[in-house]
Amino acid sequence: MVGFLRVPGTGRRGLGVLLLLLLLSVPAWAQYVFSGRVTDSQTGDPVPFAGVMLRGKASGTTTNFEGYYRFLAKETSDSLLVSFIGYERKTKALVPGSFNPIVDFQLSPASTSLAGVVVRAGENPAFGILRQVLERRPLNDRKRLSAYEYDSYSKTELDIDNLSEKFRKRRVVKKITGVLERAEKLAGEDGQPLLPTFVSESVSKYYFRDAPQRKKEVILKTNVQGVGVKDGSFISQLVGGNSFQNYNFYDDYLPFLGKDFASPIGENWRGLYAYFLSDTVVVGDNVCFELEFEPQRKQDLAFTGTLWIDTTSYSLCQLDATIGKEANLNFIEKIKIQQELEPVLDADGRPLAWLPARTRFLVDIAELTKNSAGMLAKLYVSNRNFRVNQPRPLIFYDLPLEVADDARAPDPAYWAQARPDSLSREDRLARQLIDSVRNLPVVRTYVDIAEIATTGWKKYRRFEVGPYLYSVAYNSVEGLRLRAGFRTNDAFSRHWIFRGYGAYGTRDGQFKYGGEVNYLFSKRHWTVAGYRHTYDLERLGLDPELIQNNKLFYAFTRFGQYRGAYFRRENTFFVQSEVTKGITLSANLSTRSFNPLFPFSYRTDPRLGELSPMSSYFEYTQLTLEARFAKNETFLQDGNERITLGTKRIPVITLRYQRGLKGVLNGNFDFHRFQVTAYQSLRLGAVGRSNYLLTLAYTPSVVPAPLLFPHLGNETWFFNRNAFNLMNYFEYVSDRYASVQWQHNFEGFLFNRIPGIKKLKWRLVANANVLFGDQGTENQKLTARTFHPRFRQKYDFAPLDPTKPYVEVGYGIDNIFKLFRIQAIHRLTYLDGGEQKFAIKGSIHFAF
Repeated sequence: MVGFLRVPGTGRRGLGVLLLLLLLSVPAWAQYVFSGRVTDSQTGDPVPFAGVMLRGKASGTTTNFEGYYRFLAKETSDSLLVSFIGYERKTKALVPGSFNPIVDFQLSPASTSLAGVVVRAGENPAFGILRQVLERRPLNDRKRLSAYEYDSYSKTELDIDNLSEKFRKRRVVKKITGVLERAEKLAGEDGQPLLPTFVSESVSKYYFRDAPQRKKEVILKTNVQGVGVKDGSFISQLVGGNSFQNYNFYDDYLPFLGKDFASPIGENWRGLYAYFLSDTVVVGDNVCFELEFEPQRKQDLAFTGTLWIDTTSYSLCQLDATIGKEANLNFIEKIKIQQELEPVLDADGRPLAWLPARTRFLVDIAELTKNSAGMLAKLYVSNRNFRVNQPRPLIFYDLPLEVADDARAPDPAYWAQARPDSLSREDRLARQLIDSVRNLPVVRTYVDIAEIATTGWKKYRRFEVGPYLYSVAYNSVEGLRLRAGFRTNDAFSRHWIFRGYGAYGTRDGQFKYGGEVNYLFSKRHWTVAGYRHTYDLERLGLDPELIQNNKLFYAFTRFGQYRGAYFRRENTFFVQSEVTKGITLSANLSTRSFNPLFPFSYRTDPRLGELSPMSSYFEYTQLTLEARFAKNETFLQDGNERITLGTKRIPVITLRYQRGLKGVLNGNFDFHRFQVTAYQSLRLGAVGRSNYLLTLAYTPSVVPAPLLFPHLGNETWFFNRNAFNLMNYFEYVSDRYASVQWQHNFEGFLFNRIPGIKKLKWRLVANANVLFGDQGTENQKLTARTFHPRFRQKYDFAPLDPTKPYVEVGYGIDNIFKLFRIQAIHRLTYLDGGEQKFAIKGSIHFAF
């Protein structure tokens, strides 16, 4: 019956093989293999956990964390269908007769809502699951571990996106047309073109221990390519390491971008989110509940997405969470976090806790204007080789961020084995595009401009010129003030740091100057010593050391009517060191002169009373000892510069003692001054954030008023959170005082609930300043009374009534046009002399 199949010369054996091949080709017995990748059409990132299935069939699978899928089926269909919450469904036709189709999808984001979900009579079934998650949180949260450590690989990419036609037509953009065409090829069939500007890889070891809490990251290797961002800079550390992107959804709130975002499995889940139990699915080796969630109010800082909860342990297995542009955020189109967790086991194979194995984080920054482009910041972290409950000695954690000496040395062989996955074609092309862009002269020019705008300094290889914020001012004493300064950087020396400036006033004809030399002994403990000399015009009550962190306010104090002006010559020797984690000790010996340009005098021999000779000029020598306690403070280090990212939940306490040395280096006075300050930022979740500054100060000595404690007033229109904003300059002086300065930002807590206003994304702010002070009789007699030029019934350097506090309160609106803050301030006490009772002051406040 099959003789017609016989092939000449094949014999029976050849006939059997041919028959077997024919039978295997029968569709009823076929085995189809479907594979491909699902990515986001806007960002190019993988879309994990998406459902892929044959249209009209029961066969399918979900994508893995990298967006890949692969599944087998005994039958085929005319098309493949992909769906996932937050994206539009997409279908692609299959080629008939294809047994191994490779089909890639690029999904377009879509708005989603659970508003149409109907929950029948009885409790929402998702609520019982969430209560179990909260109840068993202590058993699953990594916080139950006494210590853990792991190997970590992270990859960061910054891209320019939303390349509109208007943006392409700009002159600077036309010069990179060739690069843009290659970027379009990188985008793919359905995607939007991205222009990579920064790519960073790092391999590190991350360590954490509890009781006391310490953490440390040792960066073993880094590989950075970027336009305007160098390896080791503040930005590359912020986006390229693991320490600053370690998210734990078991916390009630997740802090990033200076905000607190509510976790969908936090304590406040019931009042912030809506939930829907959509399915029970298999995730790896676990059977999981699949819960969809969204915020009850779109303007709140809360997520939309999907949770996968293990049905046995009620632990979080994986998560996909997004914050959209409706949230009360500035400059942000979208924030997306995807995370996979895996259990770490004890010796008997039982889970001890769940740690993040893979995390993907994306921030989509909106276009600032219609003619500009947007930006994408993307981070991928892969962790492995977990080791738990074996804490290391405390001294091991002294330096929280450590970079190996050869971390930046090129080593292609190392990277080939260190990466969890080999570089894709898109990764290689992205690096080529960066090299093409950063070598263009027009791009380098724009990078220089951006660096000046953000740092205030212009870099010239081994030194930098600036800060430009202080370059020009105009006031009643100096007229037009012109200033130029410089500083060296680590390209000049890794230990020696030189700074200097010169300034000239056209009205007073005086040349002012300053110079400083530092030697950095140790970056591990940030031990630095140096010498500083300055001769400049200052304003009484505005000590540059006290307001140096508010550079914009300090720049504005150089403008306008210059009350309380005096020339000061200073020589200071100083040393500072972080002797152990969280404790910084410093000491300095300084000589200063006080040469006032306003009516001022003091009695040089107070024993003679009214008969004492008077003088307006004095010099003093002082020794200052300071201890600063800042537990769990985090720093970023770039060359010879270091900045703080603050502490978490712990106040920063500073103790200061100053000793005046009469007869030493022409010092005129003996005195003692004591001061204690405590500063803390309090995260209050949905209610916003509060900051307070508590200050206690005392001197038992009899000295001229400028050497007591002149309280910081503010006669400008610019609001200063460190000042008493309705107090005049040196209006009140104390030799002992206690003050509390408090500010609170409600974020969108109130305005998010008001129809019409909520779309403006305004934020309510409030503040209050309370000051108790006193000035002893002997100190009052020492300084001659000088009447205030505006309030003749009052004199400067006045004492406060120790039984009556100075109080001012304020309220206002933040985030006006995403940049401005307006605050109304009321002065509630000390109103007998015609003082200003009310004022509206503004400030520029950049925040997400």
